[in-house]
Amino acid sequence: MNKFFKYIIVIVLVFAGYEVFSQPPASFRSSSITPNRKLNAIRDTYIDRQLDLNDEQKAKFWPLYRRYNQEITEVRSLKRQNLIENKSKNQMEKDIEFGQQILDIKKRYNQEFLKVIPADKVNKMYRSEREFTDEMIKRLGETPDK
Repeated sequence: MNKFFKYIIVIVLVFAGYEVFSQPPASFRSSSITPNRKLNAIRDTYIDRQLDLNDEQKAKFWPLYRRYNQEITEVRSLKRQNLIENKSKNQMEKDIEFGQQILDIKKRYNQEFLKVIPADKVNKMYRSEREFTDEMIKRLGETPDK
């Protein structure tokens, strides 16, 4: 009888451990902060440090930058979708159209940025975006040491 209870306890512990470890950790469960939002926050912090804006400039710049970034992101998403779905001859034409839309957005917002921050900081913003993107691509390409 004593041996029987030991087996029961072992079986219960095994199944209890299985249940505990079968649940994903809390950090993997759905949260209000998505990886994309985290990356955007890191990018914004990087750009903010590079530009060194005063409070008045920040108050005008960041809402404008977020609208700019949202429009660019939407067009890039459509461009990626076109590359995935469209296998016809007009794929290249549509790709060029999306490129033109991105260029138009950049031209329009460039004028808006110049109204709130000096030209050297606008240039630094574009350069900081490229540097950040290049660094992220570089880090994603690195393999962890084993």
